[in-house]
Amino acid sequence: MILGRAAYLLPPLLIVAYITVFFSVDRQMNHDERDLSPALPTMALELIGHTYLNQFIAEALFIKTAVYYGGLNHMPDEGNLDLLGQHFVTISHLHPRMLDVYYRSEGVLAHRGIKYTSVANGILEQGRAALPNVLAMPFFEGFNYSLYMNQPAKAAEILRVASEIPGSPRWIGHLASLLAAEGGNIRSGLIWLKAMQASADDEAEKERYQKEIEVFEQGLLVQAALDQYVRNTNRHPDTLDELLPDYIRQLPHIENGYKLEYRVPNLFLKRVHL
Repeated sequence: MILGRAAYLLPPLLIVAYITVFFSVDRQMNHDERDLSPALPTMALELIGHTYLNQFIAEALFIKTAVYYGGLNHMPDEGNLDLLGQHFVTISHLHPRMLDVYYRSEGVLAHRGIKYTSVANGILEQGRAALPNVLAMPFFEGFNYSLYMNQPAKAAEILRVASEIPGSPRWIGHLASLLAAEGGNIRSGLIWLKAMQASADDEAEKERYQKEIEVFEQGLLVQAALDQYVRNTNRHPDTLDELLPDYIRQLPHIENGYKLEYRVPNLFLKRVHL
């Protein structure tokens, strides 16, 4: 009976011993170095992945990573950024409900170039799946797509999800509609604006939405003319002037801080200050 219990406890104890030795040896080898050591070996992670030790390992690895980064008096180089990314990915898979890893990876990686923004967004995707009602996950991811990766349409899609989280501020849905139009999806932006107008309680707010809806509808008229032109000619016009006068009588004069921008084959409705 005792032997049976020992056999049952042996695999977890071996894993604990392995992790203890791993961190101990790693600390001895790296106490004088500025480089972050690699994440745990894949084989060890596969063993850990089916045990109750996930959370313990994730927290230990997070502390190790946070202490390393917090002790730097300089920005890490590309090699160490790669290792930081690997650590954050590992932590988020072992313990996907750990909020700290998402805030830390966003702050460390997202602004360091598209390569690391993509890593940060992949980690945030993990967070969105594990914590669907935490606003920070889709907000950070949408922000990254918009600011760092110049993908407003993708940002709009994610921020629309964020706007549906209970307690989400209304301006996130508004921002999603603006980014949708900036990314070439004027129709979706218009639909979201109308939905927000319908749910608004304040008449002044409804009026503000109405002014933007009218701008989006003007943009949608031009989009409809473009679509008809393509159907009739099997080509995209080089400029919007080619739509005149057969497909649209005149191009609308867009106001209220917006402008139409046509880059073959897409039509964008952009805020002037963006």
